[in-house]
Amino acid sequence: MPVHSFDLAWDEPIRRPVSIEDLAAHVAGAHAVGHAVVEGVVLDSREVRSGDLFVALPGAHRDGTDFVSEAIARGARAVLAERVLDVTVAQLVVPSAFAALGPTSAAVYGYPTERLEVVGVTGTNGKTTTAELIRSALSSPDHPVAQLGTTGIYLGSDLIADTELSTPQAPDLQRLFAGVLVRGARRAVMEVTSHGLHQHRVDGTRFRVGVFLNLSPEHLDYHRTMENYYQAKRRLFDEGRCEFALVCVDDEWGTRLASELEIPVRTFSMGGSADVVARVESRGLTGVRVVVPDEGGSVVLHSPLVGRVNGANITAAYLVARHLGVDAPVAKDRLEACPAPPGRFEVVTRDEPFVVASDYAHTPDALGFVIDTAREISRGRVRLVFGARGGRYVDKRPLMAEEASRADEVWLTTDSPGDEDPLVIARQVREGFRGDVVVHEEPDRSRAIHAALRASSDGDVVVMTGRGPEPLQRFGDAHVHLDDRVEARLALDALYPPRDDGTVSVVVWARDHEDSVERALVSALAQTRPPREVLLVDDGSGDATVDVARRVGVRVIRGAARGRSFCRNLGAARSLAPWIAFLDASDLWHPEKIESQWAAMSSRGALASVTGWSSSSTWTPRDAQLSFPEESREEWGERRASTLLLRRDVFGAVGGFDANQVDAGDGRFFARLGERTTVVALERDLVRGLARREL
Repeated sequence: MPVHSFDLAWDEPIRRPVSIEDLAAHVAGAHAVGHAVVEGVVLDSREVRSGDLFVALPGAHRDGTDFVSEAIARGARAVLAERVLDVTVAQLVVPSAFAALGPTSAAVYGYPTERLEVVGVTGTNGKTTTAELIRSALSSPDHPVAQLGTTGIYLGSDLIADTELSTPQAPDLQRLFAGVLVRGARRAVMEVTSHGLHQHRVDGTRFRVGVFLNLSPEHLDYHRTMENYYQAKRRLFDEGRCEFALVCVDDEWGTRLASELEIPVRTFSMGGSADVVARVESRGLTGVRVVVPDEGGSVVLHSPLVGRVNGANITAAYLVARHLGVDAPVAKDRLEACPAPPGRFEVVTRDEPFVVASDYAHTPDALGFVIDTAREISRGRVRLVFGARGGRYVDKRPLMAEEASRADEVWLTTDSPGDEDPLVIARQVREGFRGDVVVHEEPDRSRAIHAALRASSDGDVVVMTGRGPEPLQRFGDAHVHLDDRVEARLALDALYPPRDDGTVSVVVWARDHEDSVERALVSALAQTRPPREVLLVDDGSGDATVDVARRVGVRVIRGAARGRSFCRNLGAARSLAPWIAFLDASDLWHPEKIESQWAAMSSRGALASVTGWSSSSTWTPRDAQLSFPEESREEWGERRASTLLLRRDVFGAVGGFDANQVDAGDGRFFARLGERTTVVALERDLVRGLARREL
């Protein structure tokens, strides 16, 4: 039974036995049938472990009771269901499985939010940014703050799990809370979505603070009306669930909410009437300056976040920190050091003559805010690359185009169409364009991004919206790897080759390589021609790979289990030097690898080089053949990325590695590279793979 979930490597310490009779006493209307002691709560029959309570949720297409036999076969000790079933294990029978799920999960995992201060953030726009700011404002060296939301699940600055749901299912949520307590957290901040509230995912969670930011039309395919949408959001602030409310009253919904709540409320506004009236004094590409009244005076916050719209997010984070006892100077310092979350007006340009940014905006209001921000910093034209998602918000598509019409030039392209025809989606969007905006239609998103950048000039701002940090597009059952930020960086490197000072960035791919990563990194750092930087892109490791890399002292980027090619492209996009070399964490470099390749390329004016690779336990030098060999494409397919050194703009010009060819090797990339430029091949084994016996 498919349920969005995630794995945590530290799950074992939080499994604790509780009887279903005890659970029945904590769930309204529940009664136990038989006796059992359970240690975990699971929704997906495929994830059941011995001792778990399997929850048979009713479904629109398949019912959870259809999977009870499988769950029992996998070791479930009891079943939670809405009726008595003919099964051999104990049962917890409840009036509503959805309503019982949260309290049951909280009880099984020891009521973790009784000991963890949780801040919930809700609203249509700004949840992720505000949650990131709150995590930063509350963090301390002794106690990292957990964060749950759209960009993943973090403990401090470490990404510990991916989740497809901004608000996880109740069993995952309570298990997570219990786990971060074990790992030293005392506070957590989470995005609380209307779906999560309506579907009882946060039932059983106690919130020390609830934050309301704004409300505008979204998810109306699910909620049907704005009133229903509002009522779902309002649940976060129910008495008994939330202790204190911080409400932005800059729209009618916030004003109404503040007047209706029965818990303590503090209101704030960015210029209207409220308990706290903050203001944005200046803004630009370097960030915003926000003035917030505090204790008879005011504090001035200089944030690197771009755009006036972030004023409310910054103010909310500051007020939460102060409410929870953080001193004003400490809160100020932490907020001023907090960067923007990935994909929130994330600038990907370096020293190019125009600005390129990526933003997750996928609602009309959010798109309008992004265009406003682009106007604030633009000295030229505002160009927009966007599309609409499939599967929802059909009525919203023309409204997106209406907002997009405020740009000077638009590339209408494909977002993630799902089961819909992307051309039909584009036609529905197109109906909403107004005025004199120039609109280009390019279904291929990569081509649209490259075209928008080629059309731009000094002072322009290009914004790619709708996807933010998301790396996958869904076309029916197929998933295509595409990261707007990486595509833009590749295009920029091809358009504006970096100043060539001869320095090299080494991009190291790793996934569960705790036994070999240190040796690989040291082999890169110990080159006779030292690299400018070594950055490790972690491909979703579940072991200590990242900890080892940080101990060595290299820069770490999380690639979130997207495959080697995607991670290499991500590393290249984040690299700083004009030359790039690649290394897998299971390989070692000869100390003279970079120096040998550099000498060979310099003597021929070449922009790329490869070497030999060996699985031998010793280096095997051979005579260097410094001319480009006439190899077939099949032979190119045997080349390994760990042997490659090339200029970054060449890497961009050939489109990087094939992120959608996860298991197809690097043959296509090397074939394109060979067609694009002269590649010097050193037939010396300057790279070798570590044999298993050496690990």
